[in-house]
Amino acid sequence: MCCRPRVRAQDNILHYMVNDEAYGTIYQVQTMMQMSRTEEKLPELIDQVRQIAEDSQTPPWGDLWERETPTTQNVSMFAFPNPIHGTGKAPFVFCPDANFYARLLGYNLREVYTDALAWICFNLEQMVWNHEHLHHDGSVSKTILINQLGFFAPSLFGMMPTYADDAVPWIKGEVITDRLSFARLKPPDFYTSGLSPLVHRMYAEARGLLPDDFQVEFTTWLSGPFSLIFHLRGPSNLAMDMIDDPPFVHEMMAFATRCMEDWWSERARFLGRDSLEPLIMGDDEVGVPLLSPAFYEAFVLPYETELSNYFGGIDYWHSCSNVTKLLPLIARIPHLRMMDAGPWTALEPAVELFGKRPGSSLMKRLHPVSEVLMASEEQMRARLLQIKATCSEIPYMLFFDGLNVLDSLEYSVQQVLLLDRVCHGIFHSDG
Repeated sequence: MCCRPRVRAQDNILHYMVNDEAYGTIYQVQTMMQMSRTEEKLPELIDQVRQIAEDSQTPPWGDLWERETPTTQNVSMFAFPNPIHGTGKAPFVFCPDANFYARLLGYNLREVYTDALAWICFNLEQMVWNHEHLHHDGSVSKTILINQLGFFAPSLFGMMPTYADDAVPWIKGEVITDRLSFARLKPPDFYTSGLSPLVHRMYAEARGLLPDDFQVEFTTWLSGPFSLIFHLRGPSNLAMDMIDDPPFVHEMMAFATRCMEDWWSERARFLGRDSLEPLIMGDDEVGVPLLSPAFYEAFVLPYETELSNYFGGIDYWHSCSNVTKLLPLIARIPHLRMMDAGPWTALEPAVELFGKRPGSSLMKRLHPVSEVLMASEEQMRARLLQIKATCSEIPYMLFFDGLNVLDSLEYSVQQVLLLDRVCHGIFHSDG
């Protein structure tokens, strides 16, 4: 692959050509700089996404999803059906990162996460770009999720995010400084706590901006109970609490679990739904070395088990951390369908514990730096072939996200397209 940038000063657009010699295809990627998103842009994007969604056909390599697999209706970037097993192929899905798409498409992330019009255009334009440039198995959808990611739940307890023009919002500081401050915490109000007013406004505005054949989904609560108190209490304090004051940890975990159950129940009532759906569980901070197997079994497993029973299952379980030593315990969570094996988690035991259970499947997640940005084509191919061989007897999918632009945008796009081509050759072939 080669990448040749050129600038057209008259329209302040950076164009660059990525030549994929293996396919004889020239990809033209453009970055709109200093371009404000107005309502004039929206109708065109709506028409493009509608046409792609309605004209979608089975790709030449086949539909690799079990469409009849019962899954959650809670819209999420992680809500995938089980992959089909036994074809020698596997689906792969790319979702590089909001930072990547913002740089690529010319969006201000402060506006994206606080303005309904910017959020809609940002998501629709991602779908169009993915459809035009990638072979991946992610589908174009006429559903827009008002997604406040992992900083939504902490905000409900007073930990408000910090915004920036060129970065995803982040959270910092501690809310629970001692037992007294914890005693003052109240269960969040679905309408008024934290980012709730912003989300309700964006949800209402988005429904007004989109036509009737498009759907808007209200934000979800992604953070698991341990992930939530990790931020509210702070990692050092929480680590010491697990040693010095186990009852306090159980009090915080029980509180977080109860708040999750109440919030999701209120969300269902707000949306006019009769029942809860299986949960998407984001447990980014669950992992070794912060949690030993004994600590996970004592402080986390009971509450995740309760949540699975309450919601009728956990549709997807995720952690960014190394959970290799915790896998046998996580496998005890009832009704866990798709397990995420992250970059630091050993793949082989995850295959044995989750991939071979009836009705379950595995997501293998790539490391965005060592396995994508910094990898040569030969290194990518060797790693992906290793993953395919390890997972050959189970239903599995490959997932890639978390790619921030570390050097140049041109280089990052080049690596994404290279990875797409290599994945297409490996996972869409039965060889």
